[in-house]
Amino acid sequence: KALKKFLKIIVDETDRLNEIVTKILTPAKKPDLTNFNLHEAIERVLNLIGVDELKNIELIKSYDPSIPEIYGDKNLFIQALINITQNAVHACTNSNVEPCLSIQTKIAYRQPINGTIHKTLVEIIIKDNGPGVSPEIKDQIFFPMISGKENGSGIGLSISQDIVRIHGGSISFYRKDEQTIFSILVPISTSIQGAQIA
Repeated sequence: KALKKFLKIIVDETDRLNEIVTKILTPAKKPDLTNFNLHEAIERVLNLIGVDELKNIELIKSYDPSIPEIYGDKNLFIQALINITQNAVHACTNSNVEPCLSIQTKIAYRQPINGTIHKTLVEIIIKDNGPGVSPEIKDQIFFPMISGKENGSGIGLSISQDIVRIHGGSISFYRKDEQTIFSILVPISTSIQGAQIA
């Protein structure tokens, strides 16, 4: 039974990644926009990066069940979350403290994105208790080829930022109470306004 589950994950992931690579390599291809459940997407991310198998990591989830389906490209959004969450897992499991990863969703109101104030947004907050982003790269963390990891490619967060922008949203990070916090804001809408779609 477990083998069937993993085989299905492998097949689904291969299809999803193939779709993403095709989108990246095909010029002017529009995102596949549909309504999707944000929490299903987050659970998928946690499954794919294998957080459940990391017995030493404390995982705290706090989901707001009132959040409606969001409009966007589910596969691209999953990829954006994978890049951020994997970084958070790597940071907190390579530090001298008991590793802790927290993922929270909530509704936010009247937040500005690119000069436009949106009435209602969803906020995804990803926290880790790792050592934080090095001061030397914190101002360039979303630039391509900038990485705090020894063998990092430096494109993960840049891709995540592009994907969030495609959804008309914004991404930021800060340090508070010995935690690194990434905040993703996406307007709740049936259309993507202000999105940067090629």
